Amino acid sequence: MYKLFLKNKKTIFNKIYENHSQLLFLLILRYVVSQFDAEEVLQRGFIKIYEALDDFTYENDKASLGWLKRIMINESLLFLREQKRLTLSDNISFIENSSNQLPEVENKLGMEDCLNLVRNLPDGYRTVFNLYVIEGYAHKEIADILHISESASRSQLTRARNILKSQLKSLNYATELVG
Repeated sequence: MYKLFLKNKKTIFNKIYENHSQLLFLLILRYVVSQFDAEEVLQRGFIKIYEALDDFTYENDKASLGWLKRIMINESLLFLREQKRLTLSDNISFIENSSNQLPEVENKLGMEDCLNLVRNLPDGYRTVFNLYVIEGYAHKEIADILHISESASRSQLTRARNILKSQLKSLNYATELVG
């Protein structure tokens, strides 16, 4: 599909929007919790995509989708910075727990519940968590993207995981009581 970029920019842009807007909107919602704000970021991202189509070089569908996602992630981070909601600390005095793995939840929580737990994290923790765990960025890449140190990225991730662990423990405890 993307090979047609050179033929008709507007038609291809419309196809990209139709085929990927829902996926990209869900991606944005992992960073920007408010649906209203996420819609704004989606619009801004698609404006950037439209403007960049002339310089776009098609390689394959996977790379093209990666390009679209990168634009939307960058727009999400830019939005959070503009709103002064993305505050990341370089303070690494936080003592990490010996276990960094999230506990298994044995099918007690659905995907939507898990996403809600992540969405309730503070913006900085949620951003690092999403970039590292979901998008697969390395701490060095996250540090470069967010203009923080690698150790700050690790610290933010550890804090996010600890909050999630605590929330999961309380949910598991509550579900066991309810039966």
